[in-house]
Amino acid sequence: MIGWGKFTALFAALLFGASASQAVPNSADIAAYRALVEQDARLASIGYRLVLANAPFCAIKERNPGWVVHDVAQYPDVEVAKAAFGFAKPIQIAALVKNGPAEAAGMKVNDGVDALDDAALPGPENSIEKTGYGRMASFKALIAARMSQKTTLPLKLTRQGGTVDVILSAPLVCASDFQIDPSAQFDAGAQGNMVSITSAFAEYAADEAELAAIVAHELAHNILQHRARLDAAKVNRGIGRSFGKSRKAILATEIEADQLSVWLLANAGYDPVAAITFWQRYRRERGGQLFSDGTHLNWNKRIAIMQTQIDRMLEAPAQDGQRKPPLLAATASQ
Repeated sequence: MIGWGKFTALFAALLFGASASQAVPNSADIAAYRALVEQDARLASIGYRLVLANAPFCAIKERNPGWVVHDVAQYPDVEVAKAAFGFAKPIQIAALVKNGPAEAAGMKVNDGVDALDDAALPGPENSIEKTGYGRMASFKALIAARMSQKTTLPLKLTRQGGTVDVILSAPLVCASDFQIDPSAQFDAGAQGNMVSITSAFAEYAADEAELAAIVAHELAHNILQHRARLDAAKVNRGIGRSFGKSRKAILATEIEADQLSVWLLANAGYDPVAAITFWQRYRRERGGQLFSDGTHLNWNKRIAIMQTQIDRMLEAPAQDGQRKPPLLAATASQ
């Protein structure tokens, strides 16, 4: 889902220019909105491929519909959003993962969501958050709750002025959402149940495999429950007297994420070497160390760790083209 909750009016003005406040949306503003949705669709497809392929090895699973949904209220300029996407209903389908569950159910891009399992959708007044993203957060929570209780989910959609009933059936996959964070910074993060990648970083990836390498590293953090582990250890992620003691704990999670990422890539059918070639290119073109605070190894050591795991992977037995990552060896397949 799109990370529009971080959009402030100031950021919108900087990103889209003064025309964001004009009564009649112009083509540049519309194109900017559509471009961000295209990025989110690209990220969602890569993320779904990774969580589906590695589901047998994940301890925490959820049902993933294979879609990107958005809310007109998320956008800083509602008129631009309506011009770009229509929005016959406040919540609608922004994109579909190719051959994913939502597409298989007959859903189409720009379908508006009317009702879920004969229940009305949450409105702004009962949203989880009192922000433009609040109704979407409530919708997401409702979907997750209903799909944890049953394997199929009826939805009523609005399409070209009429209504369509569909039955959604989604598989259990590794639990994680994916979102694009509109930003000019090169950054990515894992929040325990979300992988977030800035739009600039996603654009920098030369191809799908390189972007998948970024996603796989952050997804590895979520699969290994690193956020919960660091929180339980009361690790300080900031600066100050106690941060020095925290560096080793954070560094350990970064090493594990590098190790697991190449296994996740290979199981999803991506060339794991893409992780090495991407970071080599990043080091060459962007220069220096991404982090210099001791929470990450230097580039040569990171690349050596990933290469060691790739070599180990080639020697590991495969079942149906997949290999169980050593870091997830204790996870029972379901």
